[in-house]
Amino acid sequence: MSDITSINQAIAANNADLLNDQVVVVDFKMVTFALAGKDYAIDILKVKEIAKAGNFTFVPNTAPFLLGVYNLRGEIIPIIDLRIFFNIPVPARAKNKIENMVIINVNDQRFGVVVDSIDKVVGVSKNTIKPPHPIFGDINIKYIQGVVESAGRLYVLLDVDMIFASRAKSTEVAAQVKANYDVPETAKKGGLRQRANESLDLSFIGETLKAMKKLYASSVNEDWLKNRYVIWHDLRPAGNLQIQDENDAREFLDGFLSPYTGAFWSEEYMNAVYKALPENNSPVINVWNVGCGAGYETYSLAVVLKLKYPTARIRIFANDSDLLLISSASMLRFPEEHINSIYQPYLVKGVDGGYTFNQTIKEMILFEYHDCAHQNVVPDVDIVLARDVLSFLPLEEQEHLLSEFYEKLKQTGIVILGQNESMPRQSGWARFVESNIVYFTKE
Repeated sequence: MSDITSINQAIAANNADLLNDQVVVVDFKMVTFALAGKDYAIDILKVKEIAKAGNFTFVPNTAPFLLGVYNLRGEIIPIIDLRIFFNIPVPARAKNKIENMVIINVNDQRFGVVVDSIDKVVGVSKNTIKPPHPIFGDINIKYIQGVVESAGRLYVLLDVDMIFASRAKSTEVAAQVKANYDVPETAKKGGLRQRANESLDLSFIGETLKAMKKLYASSVNEDWLKNRYVIWHDLRPAGNLQIQDENDAREFLDGFLSPYTGAFWSEEYMNAVYKALPENNSPVINVWNVGCGAGYETYSLAVVLKLKYPTARIRIFANDSDLLLISSASMLRFPEEHINSIYQPYLVKGVDGGYTFNQTIKEMILFEYHDCAHQNVVPDVDIVLARDVLSFLPLEEQEHLLSEFYEKLKQTGIVILGQNESMPRQSGWARFVESNIVYFTKE
């Protein structure tokens, strides 16, 4: 073999090695776009299509980042401006300006996301996506899935599920769970229920419920948890008191949530709330509805308030940290069979046969995205409705929100918590019961 042949073979082998080194497995594609001069991206599996549109239909009393709604081939979808959501400065918007939009799917619901400009589809290897770091964007790090470099450009990969507060169930399991609650023989003589209520260690169930259902055991719900544990002890096979999986956790929490969660209130429940509301001759009544969700309880409350205070100007500040729900709340539509006769004077029937609330009710409500862990700009209020909110917040956030309630509530106002929640003892709150509604006032 000549020297030239050997050299050529060596060069060919070297080139082959270089080519292999350069081959990258593309197993992740993302749609890239710009916000305030920086490169961002969204997982292409979340993207339905790219569009350009303008002249969105304005929806009153909604969050600033909700530009309005748009008719996308017969489907009415909310339009979100990510720049406003991320507190990025936005130039003055010209009337009927055509916007660049990424149409995304989140939990089987479709949204239009407005961005500065749309670039292209970029394919990368998943193992090149690096963990997020605050220096890579002007937005909260919790909304960033990762960062990835491609063709000399650094992209911030957004976590769409986190932005829209996806309620995917946690698969985290508590590392250790106490196997059983051991009741000594001496306690059995005095009664299991008495012993359990006296000495139950809430950490036994608290850590598991926190991991599996995001419920935090605290002084707000400890009475219910203790009583429920006693019943749980009677229901379970001997020696098998663990909450082992999500089915067990769901069974344990059966009956904890307030009536009509995620639904319109019944006539009976509305009457109970009506009786619990304080007498108030003020021309302006402010209400704070924390954790309003999709708006069912907010609209129910609005109708009750309108009946209770017919001449007052009522303002309901409805907050939720689930962007998906809060963005759709102002556009809530429903069939007639889902409501009782008390609602009838306040309804408008659409061309599709569905119903919405009339302008009188809608103008009372300001739906707004808000994380309860941060300071709120809600003014002093006459009524706070926060059903089943505190129990699903970490302890420090529970304390923060309770402090906010006390600071913002007027001296004659009331706070309504979940049916199985209570103000911490000796915390400056007085407890009252009206029908089946428990409410609290300042002492």
